[in-house]
Amino acid sequence: MREGDDLFFAPGVRFSDVDLGGIRLPEQYRARIEGFYLRPAGLCTEAGHAFAAGLLIVSTIDFMAGFHHSAEDLPGRAVGADFREFARRELRSFGSGNLAQRLFDDFRNGLSHEARIKCAGEFSFDRPYTVRVVSGRLCINPAHLLREVEEALERQMAQLAENAVKRMDAAERLRSLFSREFGILERARNIG
Repeated sequence: MREGDDLFFAPGVRFSDVDLGGIRLPEQYRARIEGFYLRPAGLCTEAGHAFAAGLLIVSTIDFMAGFHHSAEDLPGRAVGADFREFARRELRSFGSGNLAQRLFDDFRNGLSHEARIKCAGEFSFDRPYTVRVVSGRLCINPAHLLREVEEALERQMAQLAENAVKRMDAAERLRSLFSREFGILERARNIG
């Protein structure tokens, strides 16, 4: 997000202020996840916009999943392996059966590539649980999924706060993911 001459990693956190080598990185990461994804998803949930909330939450899972694995985990991984593994391990409702696979195939891929949910899946506030298969369709309540993602974020934050190696791995992933953004800043510093 850009405001004036500043490019922001998270609300209130400029890319130039991201602490890629230090202790502030976990809180800056939290600011990004909460500010760009989870708070807006919560607002959509409160307003009854299930699809919009679900879209934001699935995008959050995608980002968090890629951030979750160490650099050593990534070479040779199949597309979607990090997403499915994260869903199985970190989202309690997706740990059994093929639910994590369907979340990836029907929701993540459908929303990312086709702006729809595949296989007649749905986001709905009508069901009192996070996920159920109803007549072969995957039905997800985004309000409940939001809580599970918030819980996963808390666990991720604890790992980053207490483990310097995980913080360094996370910093490397951010450098890679946002190489253009960090590169633009570096070039601007060298010119100025």
